[in-house]
Amino acid sequence: MDAPYFYLVKFWVHPESRNAVLDWLDSGHMADMVALPGFLFVRRVKLEQQSEDGWTGFMMIYGVESKAALQRYFDGPAPARFAQQRKQFEHHLRMERVFGAVDASVTAAAVSG
Repeated sequence: MDAPYFYLVKFWVHPESRNAVLDWLDSGHMADMVALPGFLFVRRVKLEQQSEDGWTGFMMIYGVESKAALQRYFDGPAPARFAQQRKQFEHHLRMERVFGAVDASVTAAAVSG
């Protein structure tokens, strides 16, 4: 999972909408994102922690080739299109987005070698 820049989306899903949200992600959204110029990969992590009100937590980790590539995404039509697709979940989905460049990296091979 190597990339010089990352876009992270932490989100919580209401239990009643969990399957529908995951189906939306799995049936196209994840593939649509990595098909965008500059996006290298995506991983979804199911968080062990739930919210205080019992919503299930996940994190999408997007590897991006550069800050400029992410800015092109933000400036383009895709975010509005995805927002429209998510509208059906607006009362059952909470999200937090962050992004940044890799600041440091250590691998197990480097430590044990």
